[in-house]
Amino acid sequence: MPELPRTGLKTAGILLALCLTLQAPEALSQVKHDKPAGTTGAQKSSKAGEKAPEKTPDKPSEKAADDKKKAEEKKDNKAEAKPAPEPIIENVVNVQAEDLVRTPGEYLGKNIRFSAQFWNFSSVALDYKPAMFSSKDYFSFLVLRPNSHVPLSELKLAMKIPKDEKDPTGKLLQSLKDKDEVEVTGKVTSVALDEPWVQVLKVKRLKAAPEEKKDEKSDKDKSGKDN
Repeated sequence: MPELPRTGLKTAGILLALCLTLQAPEALSQVKHDKPAGTTGAQKSSKAGEKAPEKTPDKPSEKAADDKKKAEEKKDNKAEAKPAPEPIIENVVNVQAEDLVRTPGEYLGKNIRFSAQFWNFSSVALDYKPAMFSSKDYFSFLVLRPNSHVPLSELKLAMKIPKDEKDPTGKLLQSLKDKDEVEVTGKVTSVALDEPWVQVLKVKRLKAAPEEKKDEKSDKDKSGKDN
């Protein structure tokens, strides 16, 4: 093989070095482009220093809220169902209703107690000025004469209207019916018209009226139609 002149070899070496120099930046840029960017130590420290976002507390579920509401309602119902303490009535005189009507003056200013059959509610004891049981604050009712279905209208009975319908006394009064045997405790506050006017303090049902038979009801209906 013939030898190349030295000047030719030198020129060829210079050209090869020049080509490598020109191609090196492109190769490096290609390598950097293909290689995924790594996380530097500075970036890691900055991320570590950042505080994690605070978690907002989870809201209670609808079921939990409903359970809580039901529990509160049960608690309220128990509080309402608790009966109020009965008033203490001292120095009570037991008397028959007809004796009270016969001699009312003997019981004026006294606490009395008697039993009778309930008849119906009435306004007979209300808004009479000398006795003054106002219909705004009181209600009135009548009891039956002994062994009769005629009301004892001479005996004036007035009682304070219950503030709450759920009160045990209010519930009892709403459930009273004709011929229920009741015990009445009260105070004779007036003898106007020579009759006893009693402020009723307590009513107690001793015995419920017997249920009427169907035959008796039909007879009453027929007699009412005939009349």
